[in-house]
Amino acid sequence: MSSARETLRARWLRRGLDTHVSLPLFALMLLVAIWVVTFHEIDAERQHAQEAAVDSLQEMLGTYEAQVARSLDGIDQTLRMLKYAVERKGTLGALPELGREGLLPPGVVFVVSIVDRSGMTVASNPHALPISVADEGYFKFHQERDTGTTYVSPAIRDAANSEWHLHFTRRLDDAAGNFAGIVIVETDPAYFTSSYERSRLGEHGMLGLVGVDGVVRALRSGDKMSFGQKLEGQGKYSGMRALHGVGLNVLVGLEEQELMAAFERQRREKLLEGGVLSGGLILITGLLWLWSWQGARTRARMRRAQETYAAASAASLDAFFVMREVRDAHGEIVDFKIVDANMRAAQMAGCSKQHLCSTTMCTLIPEARHNGMLRHLIDVMQQGGVHEQEWQSTLPQLRARWLHQQVVAVRGGIVAIVRDISERKLAEERMVHLAHHDTLTGLPNRSLIADRLEMTIAQAQRNGNSVLVAFIDLDGFKLVNDGLGHNAGDELLKVVAERMSGCLRASDTVGRFGGDEFVLLLTEYGSVMDAAPVLERVREAVLQSVNVCGQDVQVSCSIGVSVYPNDGSDAETLLMNADAAMYRAKETGKNNCQFYTREMNESIEEKLLLLDGLRGALEASQFCLLYQPKVDLRTGRVFGVEALVRWEHPEQGVIGPDRFIPLAEESGMILGLGEWVLRTACQQNRAWQDAGLPPLRISVNVSPRQFEDPRLVERVQHALNDSGLAPEWLELEVTEGVIMRDLQQAVAKMAELRAMGVSLSIDDFGTGYSSLSALKSFPISTLKIDKSFVRDLGRSDGDEAIASSIIELAHRLRLRVIAEGVETEQQRGFLRENGCDEMQGYLFSRPLPAMQLAEMLMAGTTRLLLPVAA
Repeated sequence: MSSARETLRARWLRRGLDTHVSLPLFALMLLVAIWVVTFHEIDAERQHAQEAAVDSLQEMLGTYEAQVARSLDGIDQTLRMLKYAVERKGTLGALPELGREGLLPPGVVFVVSIVDRSGMTVASNPHALPISVADEGYFKFHQERDTGTTYVSPAIRDAANSEWHLHFTRRLDDAAGNFAGIVIVETDPAYFTSSYERSRLGEHGMLGLVGVDGVVRALRSGDKMSFGQKLEGQGKYSGMRALHGVGLNVLVGLEEQELMAAFERQRREKLLEGGVLSGGLILITGLLWLWSWQGARTRARMRRAQETYAAASAASLDAFFVMREVRDAHGEIVDFKIVDANMRAAQMAGCSKQHLCSTTMCTLIPEARHNGMLRHLIDVMQQGGVHEQEWQSTLPQLRARWLHQQVVAVRGGIVAIVRDISERKLAEERMVHLAHHDTLTGLPNRSLIADRLEMTIAQAQRNGNSVLVAFIDLDGFKLVNDGLGHNAGDELLKVVAERMSGCLRASDTVGRFGGDEFVLLLTEYGSVMDAAPVLERVREAVLQSVNVCGQDVQVSCSIGVSVYPNDGSDAETLLMNADAAMYRAKETGKNNCQFYTREMNESIEEKLLLLDGLRGALEASQFCLLYQPKVDLRTGRVFGVEALVRWEHPEQGVIGPDRFIPLAEESGMILGLGEWVLRTACQQNRAWQDAGLPPLRISVNVSPRQFEDPRLVERVQHALNDSGLAPEWLELEVTEGVIMRDLQQAVAKMAELRAMGVSLSIDDFGTGYSSLSALKSFPISTLKIDKSFVRDLGRSDGDEAIASSIIELAHRLRLRVIAEGVETEQQRGFLRENGCDEMQGYLFSRPLPAMQLAEMLMAGTTRLLLPVAA
């Protein structure tokens, strides 16, 4: 604990001794000293200015007091002479006598008046109107008391004198000592403030007289003269002294801002000096600190770099080699001495770090002189910069297969960073394999097939050989995938891929082109006939049954073959023609092999023309519906019809659904076409009912894409609402393969339709892979036996067994059974004997237009003649 504390103390001490830390502290102390001195001088100057202001105020107050006292003595002397003259000469003779003697004050400044005991002015100089002053305060003052002193009244004006004046008065007594009147000396209040000097008092100083009653007799501040107001306090620099015997005080005031103006100028100068010194100090300190900080940061960066290098090199997965050049007597580089390395380098070299750092590269790896390694490092030294390369190591000293090397030239040597990238290379090889091979089967994918075919064509062109391209598509795979699920389909694809690979030679290629499509590349066969046995082995291998998910299934394959150079000179053309041959194999019954001929392209062009015409057929109203009656096998009565669509092509005439429905399904146009069929069938059934025909249940086929449409239930509801057809007169037919694609979702959707009142049946039952456990959960009412099982009834024991089993199964599940494609009495007899409920087929009627079917129903031909039971 103590050692840790000492280490921390040493660290802080070392940090405090750093220039970039101590320099700002020293500069801060200087700044503090500068401002302490500056503020001390400012305080001293302020105190001196305040003392000078007080001295100046006292001086001016004494001077003004003396001036006012002299003026008041003169006024009082005049009042005394007036009183004496009145006592000698009377009120009318006093002023003339004083005037003759030259004892009256100047009339410009002073007005002298004599007032009798009634308050009337009896004499004045200069002459003025005689007025009564009996109501004036100064008259009442003397009338009521005999003070023997001069009374100074506030500034007033009267009828005799409209200007404001101060009245100085004394009492007159008669011989008996009773009140006989007063003598008055009037003067302008400004008389007492005429000594105001701006040079001493400033623009806002004060000079004036204030009565002991607090009422201002005269007050001047700058050019403003005032009187009569109560004195409201005094400023910081003001003084007042009482005048003896007259009840007045002299007032002198100085404005603080004017008094301290000189001090404020000095204060600003001091602050400016301090600011300049501080700014200079901060600037110099900042420059010095920046220089020292950059140096400290550089040293710290170097220290951290060293620490980081040590830590990184110790923990890094890369091998670090620091090597110095070794030169011979001629100055040529002949080797590199390893001066430093990390633990990873020692592990890679298979020796200790001490041993590694005491040897040279050529001693460690003698092969370096001959395999170009030393030459490469010498070139890096001469060229400079950073050099990178990847190489596959064959050196036993380095325990790695693939290495990435980064070499940097430094002064007097090099730094090499070596990384083991063996795992990355293996991962890249795996990625390349995945990019060119199918993840499910492991076979070459479309991209690799195209590359190999191009290479094979180029090689065959050079050698004059032929190349066979076989395009293979599995027949019936969709039923397995839809019926048993995608996992079963994937398992089947893997087994088929393995069987195909076992039929080929090492020089041949089999790849998965996508989905259930495969491609074979057959080379080095002398003729087409030589390759035929190989294709036949492949076909037979595929045809063998496969057990997936506990169930045996069997698929076949359709093979189309094109040959280089007869059927194409490039990979794209050969694949396209092989694909066309494969489609011809499907059209000719599947499970066979067809070689490409030019006529096959014509079939493809025909499909393209049909697809192009199909795009506008619905808008052009080229589709129509035919209706095939359904008959009850017990009563022979027609109880319903199936709506079958036909295309009335403007050029090719009527086209059956087997030609255009697959195209509509592939292109997505089946949604629009299927909705049109549904709406038209509902409207026609409602029209028959409105015409008075007996109600029939009309069946409409739902394609896989239609059934997977999320809006299927909504579309059915709209069709019923728009046509006004009751739901019980509509039946939807769905194949079992469609239902098995997503069993849970399919059952939920069928339940919604059943809840609406719409009937449901499974079409082509027996051709898919639905399980019995799934079948019992379907909300359906009818199973339809596929015509492939009906066709050979009476001739095939197997078909009869299947048909009777389906009928029995359906009845146990409480479902009705209908057989389609019934064309002979023999077929009808078998079905009726085995309890089949319903049938449809040419035996009773072909599909009919709506009008002909209505005529047949109205004519009463609605029953099938049945043989009488024995």
